[in-house]
Amino acid sequence: MKNIVLIGFMGVGKTTIGKRVAAKLKIDFYDTDEAIAKCEKMPVHALLKKKGPRYFEGAQRFAVSTLAQNEGILISTGGDTVTDEFNLAELQKNGLLVWLSASPETVYKNTRYSINKRPDLEKITLDELSDMIKEREPFYKKADIIISVDHDSIDDVADKIVAEYKARMNE
Repeated sequence: MKNIVLIGFMGVGKTTIGKRVAAKLKIDFYDTDEAIAKCEKMPVHALLKKKGPRYFEGAQRFAVSTLAQNEGILISTGGDTVTDEFNLAELQKNGLLVWLSASPETVYKNTRYSINKRPDLEKITLDELSDMIKEREPFYKKADIIISVDHDSIDDVADKIVAEYKARMNE
């Protein structure tokens, strides 16, 4: 059974929606950032600050390759996880990649109160945010399924993912 892998920019709701989808399908939920934090005994933003991006990249690759070995789970990824070709390839092996796409306005609205967890977004303008999202889009477009989160409720998005997953697993 394939894994469901949620990808997309930070603040699009991968964790929240992922937990909802996992509950609806009665499958286990894993978050790559949570796996890294558990292993490293510190949140990812603190790890990045303390040990730097190269160390974080290794920790992220370890978390991804470990989680991707499972079957029939839901994996929520960090916003930049699939910009690393190694991670993308690992997740694609046994995963149905779902890009949760969102406008810069939605991301801004969803992240404005979580700057402590997302230092990259501190004092960022909407134009800069838009540019960051555009930079990552070529990686996100490699997903099997694209679902916009701009105008639907969490439950509606979760239901769409469940329906797509069930349809593809019955092919």
